[in-house]
Amino acid sequence: MKKIVYLALFLGFALTNTSCNSDKKAQAINSFVRAYFPDTEVIANIKDGLDCDVTLSDYTQIGFDGNLFGKLEWDEVDCRHASLSTTVPAALVPAEISNYVNRIHGSQSITKIAKDNRGWDIELSNGVEIEFDKRFNVIDFDD
Repeated sequence: MKKIVYLALFLGFALTNTSCNSDKKAQAINSFVRAYFPDTEVIANIKDGLDCDVTLSDYTQIGFDGNLFGKLEWDEVDCRHASLSTTVPAALVPAEISNYVNRIHGSQSITKIAKDNRGWDIELSNGVEIEFDKRFNVIDFDD
């Protein structure tokens, strides 16, 4: 019983100290925004468990995946409703995906990108959605 109480206290402490506004996470978010969206600023952030979702002043939405150790990593960038930049910054797109889009959908740009442990999902400016596995093979195509 003591072990359960200690585990519950530890998890409660860990979760309360992992807000999007904690110094470490706020620094990571602001650093990411300055690097990839220098003409914007964070206007809203929402904590969902260990994850943080932020909205920038141009309405770009960025999802950050968190862990118990306070580390954040982006897992989604959505520029579909952005007023300044309507495309995902090229530096966030793996070369294999960029090459595929340029080769097959040359005139289209990437407006949304998401990644997880299974692979990558993108949405193009014409609304086409493409899913890639970890090796960047196309596994689903939705137009």
